[in-house]
Amino acid sequence: MTDPRRPVLGVIGNDVPRQLVLAAGILPRRLHGSWTAPVDERAAALLGAADAVAARLLAQVRTEPLDGLVVCNDSQASLRVFYVLRATMPELPVHLLDLPRDDRPAARRFVRRQFEGLLAFCLRIGGAVPEPATLADAARAERAVGDARARLRERRRAQPARVRGAVALDALLDSARLDPATAVARLDAAVDDAPTTGIRVHVTGSGHPDADVYRVLEEGGAVVVSEDHDTGDAAWVGNAVDGDDVDAVLDGLVARHFARVATSPTALSADRADITADTALDAQVDIALALIRAADEAPLWDLADQRSALAAFGLRLAVVAPVRPGAELEAAREAVGLVHGEAVR
Repeated sequence: MTDPRRPVLGVIGNDVPRQLVLAAGILPRRLHGSWTAPVDERAAALLGAADAVAARLLAQVRTEPLDGLVVCNDSQASLRVFYVLRATMPELPVHLLDLPRDDRPAARRFVRRQFEGLLAFCLRIGGAVPEPATLADAARAERAVGDARARLRERRRAQPARVRGAVALDALLDSARLDPATAVARLDAAVDDAPTTGIRVHVTGSGHPDADVYRVLEEGGAVVVSEDHDTGDAAWVGNAVDGDDVDAVLDGLVARHFARVATSPTALSADRADITADTALDAQVDIALALIRAADEAPLWDLADQRSALAAFGLRLAVVAPVRPGAELEAAREAVGLVHGEAVR
């Protein structure tokens, strides 16, 4: 349960270092949107040519009980959401977190200032200056979430899988919006009664705001055992660094930021392809599947490198694109046919 006295910080995107927010006494709650909720016509008109999940996110923000919101500049859709919210919801404190990916000294200084700005925003919405004890507590709590996510990953990748992909993704999404102790319990509870068999699938491409597409895939005889999109196992959740004071923790978080591979809008396609191939091999999949939403063009640029990287290990890549608003589950059913056809060649 969420402590009603604890401020809640909504998060859009995958760049917020949760340890810093937790150390300030604030609960980070990532907002994901939905595959199938109605698209608010006003939200869609305000956003312009952004994908449907962004429009659904904009509508979700209007109904969430938040003390503040951080929007990560990790895609053009998220950036549009930020500007629309600033113009249409002046009562909600909104902060933009803009983290460059090119690892240079100037970029490291900039990211450090961005994290300092995030902490200042947390103080503005009711947080407290982190002390050594709260920094250590936040690190332990966040690592516990990471350990639980790792245990779930092992259950998914077992032969046969001990948990369906939809069950796992539901838990992973929840772990990004619950307090750490509840998130650990939620993740550890994600277990199926019997081993799950089927065509083992790795999912890449656009992020999944909920597990509806996974459910359709698994009803069709697949089992999703891994993914590299940023709302699933690739979410920046469960990472923490040690430090005796805020300065040391900030330095560690800056280093950790540049050590990770970002998602398609801000990462090199070759790096994304390596992540896809490495994860698919580790999960012992039969096939990889890319589902890419309309107006989410960045993952399209990864496909050629991903296909080559997977082919080097005898793995195929099935692609469903574009996934259009209102046709998400139809696209999932199309993906079922492709997975069966490609996996048996």
